[in-house]
Amino acid sequence: MRIMSPRKITAALALALVAVSLVMNGVQRPAEASSHREAPLIVGDPLIDNTDTYAFRSYEPGREGFVTIIANYIPFEVPSGGPHYYKFDDTALYEIKIDNTGDGVEDISYQFRFTNRIVNPDIVLGAASPNEALTGKGGVEPLITSLIDPDYNEVQMYSVTRVSKAGTHQLAHSVLSPPNNVGVRSTANYEQLAQQAVSHLPNGGRVFAGQRDEGFYIDVGSIFDTLNLRSITDKGGVDYTAGFNVHSIAIELPIKELTRDGKMPKDTTADNSVIGVWATASRQTTQVIRSSDEPMKEGQWKQVSRLGNPLVNEVVIPLKLKNAFNTISPKDDAVAAPFVLDPQLPKLMNAVFKIDIPPAPRNDLVAIFATGIKAGSVPGAPHYNTFLSDGTPHEMLRLNVAIPPTPVSQQNRLGLLGGDLAGFPNGRRVGDDVTDIALRAMAGGTPFTPSTNKAPNNTLGDGVDENDVPYLPGFPYLGTPHPGRAR
Repeated sequence: MRIMSPRKITAALALALVAVSLVMNGVQRPAEASSHREAPLIVGDPLIDNTDTYAFRSYEPGREGFVTIIANYIPFEVPSGGPHYYKFDDTALYEIKIDNTGDGVEDISYQFRFTNRIVNPDIVLGAASPNEALTGKGGVEPLITSLIDPDYNEVQMYSVTRVSKAGTHQLAHSVLSPPNNVGVRSTANYEQLAQQAVSHLPNGGRVFAGQRDEGFYIDVGSIFDTLNLRSITDKGGVDYTAGFNVHSIAIELPIKELTRDGKMPKDTTADNSVIGVWATASRQTTQVIRSSDEPMKEGQWKQVSRLGNPLVNEVVIPLKLKNAFNTISPKDDAVAAPFVLDPQLPKLMNAVFKIDIPPAPRNDLVAIFATGIKAGSVPGAPHYNTFLSDGTPHEMLRLNVAIPPTPVSQQNRLGLLGGDLAGFPNGRRVGDDVTDIALRAMAGGTPFTPSTNKAPNNTLGDGVDENDVPYLPGFPYLGTPHPGRAR
């Protein structure tokens, strides 16, 4: 691994901070980052806060030749947050990016742009309003029964565009998002509405953008109370994200569309077997406030949100770099390499839990998060491989598309640490317990650091081992969002 000189690190950081400054000064609202409010500038603009990114071989029966990528935004959605419920920002550019060469630069990008339409501006309630009752055509129950129901009053639509060296191609346009799960009268049989919003793409894949249950389970209140965990094992914690929703962009794509040579790899150690994935959100640099109508946006797009691996910015990147980290591409991640080689969190774990931790440099963490794991490094699994790097660190999810998916009934929430090669850190599935995995990795409780791969290092957890809502067995995988009328 090549580490930048202090002079180059300073220069790269300066450029990143300039990028933050440009966005803040150009757009008359705070510039933000990603992942559950983890950077100081994200708090004021949650619509572009990328909370979680997932990438995995589709395990829905019959879809094994596809990869599913999910990017979640808008943390801690209160289900009852109406009358104008949550939606994607129609002034932002949302993107899912794929690097299949290892240089930290996207080779393929899927862009999502949203537009809004109000069916009847004279209705009082907002998103779900009984148009038919007011025009004498019927009652108010049930209300929204389809995506084209006139009672679905605040409609959101979006387009999907693929950008690569081969050119720019629009895959879909005017795709309808479902309404939020308002309640049993307004959105009865909500999952039927959600499935109506699953759109088929010309390449055989599928796409969905709309509200889902918050599938990331964690005792977040205890972790950020200086690791004041109620339990340091599997049970006994409190899932603080339970009861909240998010907004998800989910896309299912043919594997051969994502690899560097356009083929489906069969060998897990082949050069084309691993892809890198991350998601971003961007804003234009200029906003003009006018006396009427909506503000006018113009200028270049500037990235203000980024997320690949979970929890990296929260627990690895220092506070002074958190905002800048979210504005840069993985190709510039050498600026953060010193903090991966010698992170602060394990030292805090040593102080709080009184455990031995591996000494710096933490090359095990570099492999997991910044370069990928080379074939032959995992005992008992010589063909396990997530390595994708040009020799410098690039933080992104890495998915070996030649490793077959594990059926949902056989999946282990601990992924690789639980003997399930199709789980994190080989991509990330919706049910993977990334909090427990990350705690054990930070503590050195993995086979990569044999001297500390012992209890309690390799049994650490936050006390939460499952989500509050069942995941779906198929696309878009995340569970049904909580209805607004339920508490």
